[in-house]
Amino acid sequence: MRKIIEIFKYYSDRRFSTIAGTLVYFLLMSITPFILWLTLILGNVDINFERILSHELFESISPLLRYLKEAAESAAKGAGIILLATTLYSSTNFFYHLRRSGEIIYNSSRLKGGLKLRLASLVLIIAGIMLLAALAGIIVVGSWFLESFMPFYIADTIFCTFLTAAAFAVALVLNLFACPFKRKVNDVIPGSLLTTALWLVFLIGFTVYMQFANPEQLYGRFAFIIIFLLWCYVMMSCFVIGIIYNGSFVARREYKTLF
Repeated sequence: MRKIIEIFKYYSDRRFSTIAGTLVYFLLMSITPFILWLTLILGNVDINFERILSHELFESISPLLRYLKEAAESAAKGAGIILLATTLYSSTNFFYHLRRSGEIIYNSSRLKGGLKLRLASLVLIIAGIMLLAALAGIIVVGSWFLESFMPFYIADTIFCTFLTAAAFAVALVLNLFACPFKRKVNDVIPGSLLTTALWLVFLIGFTVYMQFANPEQLYGRFAFIIIFLLWCYVMMSCFVIGIIYNGSFVARREYKTLF
């Protein structure tokens, strides 16, 4: 617990919240192009992700995600070569700046080349689309089985457990990609577990908060955009804290090596 408190203080003192905000910006730049390519490859994704968007944990951000999905599906119908090329480049922005942010957090002086990093980001985008296709199939089949043969509370518990495992896998992959050093999977598990735990705490807390709050009175019709941006910022902050936690082990190891 003391170590986690130190990580939070380090996150605040070094102003790494700016990195979290930057990653949110590039995530927003990448998410719609990514959904566009997801639609082009998989077709209509309504049946695949409606089960996730309709869950109470994601109820507050589902309106904007549905809007982005509809916009991407509309763009896919008339997509030309230039649009496809530019959106494919734009979809790599998040992963590109994720590595650059990792270089800052790990205080690395060894910068990976821009072209190689873009190509690695592109490979990760393609792999992500394929994994999302597999995940969507599992969710559709699994949800039908659980809802048909099990009580709601058991089915929902299994579904939430599956989402938690998927969130941990995402955090693990992103932690590996953000690290500018070659590291084993075991080396980034602690930070990935911390990120996943913080995500769960935030999701539950944010869901409870939204049941009592009424953002429409303050922000009007822009409320769902503000909520989505706040949601993304806190989620990204949790992820950056996980990277810092992993980075502390690297610093400790280097300290033992030098002294």
